[in-house]
Amino acid sequence: MDIKKIIAKLPTGFAEDAAGMNGDQLRAAIIAAETSLRTVDQDMKANEKLTGARELVKDFMAPYNEAKKAQRAKIAYALHVLEERGELGVGAFAADEPAE
Repeated sequence: MDIKKIIAKLPTGFAEDAAGMNGDQLRAAIIAAETSLRTVDQDMKANEKLTGARELVKDFMAPYNEAKKAQRAKIAYALHVLEERGELGVGAFAADEPAE
Protein backbone atom coordinates (compact mmCIF):
# COMPACT_ATOMS: atom_id res chain seq x y z
CA MET A 1 0.00 0.00 0.00
CA ASP A 2 1.18 3.50 -0.78
CA ILE A 3 2.54 5.25 2.32
CA LYS A 4 0.46 8.37 1.57
CA LYS A 5 -2.71 6.27 1.79
CA ILE A 6 -1.53 4.74 5.06
CA ILE A 7 -0.75 8.15 6.54
CA ALA A 8 -4.20 9.42 5.51
CA LYS A 9 -5.81 6.65 7.58
CA LEU A 10 -3.76 7.30 10.73
CA PRO A 11 -5.30 8.95 13.77
CA THR A 12 -4.34 12.61 14.07
CA GLY A 13 -0.87 13.02 15.49
CA PHE A 14 0.21 9.37 15.28
CA ALA A 15 2.74 9.92 12.48
CA GLU A 16 4.41 12.69 14.48
CA ASP A 17 4.36 10.59 17.66
CA ALA A 18 5.78 7.56 15.83
CA ALA A 19 8.60 9.63 14.36
CA GLY A 20 9.76 10.38 17.92
CA MET A 21 9.53 6.76 19.13
CA ASN A 22 12.48 4.40 19.46
CA GLY A 23 12.30 0.80 18.20
CA ASP A 24 10.92 -0.62 21.45
CA GLN A 25 8.22 2.04 21.59
CA LEU A 26 7.24 1.33 17.97
CA ARG A 27 7.03 -2.40 18.76
CA ALA A 28 4.88 -1.62 21.79
CA ALA A 29 2.60 0.52 19.58
CA ILE A 30 2.25 -2.42 17.17
CA ILE A 31 1.32 -4.77 20.01
CA ALA A 32 -1.18 -2.26 21.40
CA ALA A 33 -2.76 -1.86 17.95
CA GLU A 34 -2.95 -5.64 17.47
CA THR A 35 -4.58 -6.02 20.89
CA SER A 36 -7.08 -3.31 20.02
CA LEU A 37 -7.89 -5.02 16.70
CA ARG A 38 -8.53 -8.28 18.50
CA THR A 39 -10.90 -6.55 20.93
CA VAL A 40 -12.76 -4.87 18.07
CA ASP A 41 -13.08 -8.20 16.23
CA GLN A 42 -14.42 -9.89 19.37
CA ASP A 43 -16.90 -7.06 19.92
CA MET A 44 -18.08 -7.33 16.31
CA LYS A 45 -18.63 -11.08 16.66
CA ALA A 46 -20.54 -10.57 19.91
CA ASN A 47 -22.83 -7.91 18.41
CA GLU A 48 -26.09 -9.73 17.74
CA LYS A 49 -27.58 -6.92 15.62
CA LEU A 50 -24.51 -6.87 13.39
CA THR A 51 -24.53 -10.66 13.07
CA GLY A 52 -28.23 -10.60 12.20
CA ALA A 53 -27.70 -7.85 9.64
CA ARG A 54 -24.88 -9.82 8.03
CA GLU A 55 -27.11 -12.86 7.75
CA LEU A 56 -29.84 -10.76 6.13
CA VAL A 57 -27.38 -9.30 3.63
CA LYS A 58 -26.05 -12.77 2.90
CA ASP A 59 -29.59 -14.04 2.29
CA PHE A 60 -30.51 -11.05 0.10
CA MET A 61 -27.33 -11.38 -1.97
CA ALA A 62 -27.55 -15.15 -2.48
CA PRO A 63 -29.61 -15.10 -5.72
CA TYR A 64 -27.37 -12.42 -7.23
CA ASN A 65 -24.22 -14.28 -6.27
CA GLU A 66 -25.60 -17.50 -7.75
CA ALA A 67 -26.45 -15.71 -11.00
CA LYS A 68 -22.94 -14.24 -11.16
CA LYS A 69 -21.39 -17.65 -10.50
CA ALA A 70 -23.46 -19.18 -13.30
CA GLN A 71 -22.41 -16.47 -15.77
CA ARG A 72 -18.73 -16.83 -14.79
CA ALA A 73 -19.05 -20.60 -15.24
CA LYS A 74 -20.51 -20.08 -18.74
CA ILE A 75 -17.60 -17.82 -19.65
CA ALA A 76 -15.01 -20.23 -18.25
CA TYR A 77 -16.56 -23.20 -20.04
CA ALA A 78 -16.86 -21.38 -23.37
CA LEU A 79 -13.20 -20.30 -23.10
CA HIS A 80 -12.25 -23.90 -22.30
CA VAL A 81 -14.12 -25.21 -25.35
CA LEU A 82 -12.52 -22.58 -27.60
CA GLU A 83 -9.08 -23.43 -26.23
CA GLU A 84 -9.69 -27.17 -26.73
CA ARG A 85 -10.64 -26.51 -30.34
CA GLY A 86 -7.61 -24.28 -30.87
CA GLU A 87 -9.88 -21.34 -31.58
CA LEU A 88 -9.03 -19.19 -28.57
CA GLY A 89 -7.72 -15.81 -29.73
CA VAL A 90 -8.88 -16.19 -33.32
CA GLY A 91 -11.99 -15.13 -35.15
CA ALA A 92 -14.10 -12.01 -35.34
CA PHE A 93 -13.68 -11.14 -31.68
CA ALA A 94 -9.93 -11.74 -31.40
CA ALA A 95 -7.93 -8.87 -29.93
CA ASP A 96 -5.48 -8.77 -32.83
CA GLU A 97 -8.15 -8.74 -35.53
CA PRO A 98 -9.05 -5.35 -37.00
CA ALA A 99 -12.54 -4.12 -36.12
CA GLU A 100 -14.98 -3.86 -39.00
